[in-house]
Amino acid sequence: MPDDGLFTAAKGSALSGKALKKEVDRMLADQRSDRFIDDFVRQWLQLHRLGMFVPDKKLYPTYDAWLETSMRGEVVEYFREVFTKNLPVDAFIDSDWTMANARLCDFYNLPEPEEGGFQRVSLKPDDHRGGLLTMGAVLGLTSDGTRHRPVHRGVWLSEAILGKTPPPPPANVPAIEPNPPTSPKATLRDKLEAHRNDANCSACHAKIDPLGLVWDNYDAVGQWRTHEKVGAGVGEDPLVNPSGAMPDGRSFKDASEFKKLLLADREKIARAFIEHLSTYALRRALTFDDQDDLNAIQAEAKKHDYRIKDMVQAVALSDLMRKR
Repeated sequence: MPDDGLFTAAKGSALSGKALKKEVDRMLADQRSDRFIDDFVRQWLQLHRLGMFVPDKKLYPTYDAWLETSMRGEVVEYFREVFTKNLPVDAFIDSDWTMANARLCDFYNLPEPEEGGFQRVSLKPDDHRGGLLTMGAVLGLTSDGTRHRPVHRGVWLSEAILGKTPPPPPANVPAIEPNPPTSPKATLRDKLEAHRNDANCSACHAKIDPLGLVWDNYDAVGQWRTHEKVGAGVGEDPLVNPSGAMPDGRSFKDASEFKKLLLADREKIARAFIEHLSTYALRRALTFDDQDDLNAIQAEAKKHDYRIKDMVQAVALSDLMRKR
């Protein structure tokens, strides 16, 4: 509920102009804004899906409840740091730091933290981390209990980061068959070729698959690898191939190059984030009639280099909220 100060401002008709901005700033600085951080991040990034498929203990023996809780905490604490420091939207895509505790440092093979709990930890390029997209929680929630799922990873990225919901798959799509014991070991990418060659599937797969295959260096629980572990088949485990091309034709050879291409489209990423914020704030789906208000929010956010707290403030001060 609003506190006494906000009730007083409302009764005194002081919720407009600079006075409204002052109240928004005060609310964002209040400790109770932690609820917004926890709830919004969970809904925006679909964190409820983490742990939906419990990883197979035989395949992932180091995965446990503490790790899963730590993974979820990393995402929330990372957003909190970006929000508190008012960093640009670019930090969601890439960074040279993360928020980690002792369990995550062990999982990511990072130096042991000096203190308990979550703290800011520096990253090097060969850590293969940075930003939301390489966090264990994000990579895990788009997997099942036995293997990674590139198509689901691509759909998640399209929805959460680019703000585009792909059409549902056609009915009766056949499941991907396990590798035959007498055939050469093949990657999941190789097996997806059959779907891409189907005329009913090719158009969507061409747009979605590259957004998911680029993360093939990360297994079902988000650990880095260079080879895909294939249980059955002949020969050595095959080398991972994370290369691909964006829907507009721009090519990339790995996740690092892919992130750079996403950052080149930061306005699209900022727009998607604004839409997710507005959906959360309004508690309803956005419609065509909201587009002018969303454009105004984006124009205001652009003036501040798409910094996260400024974007939250722009939504709170917008006509979209005042007309709610």
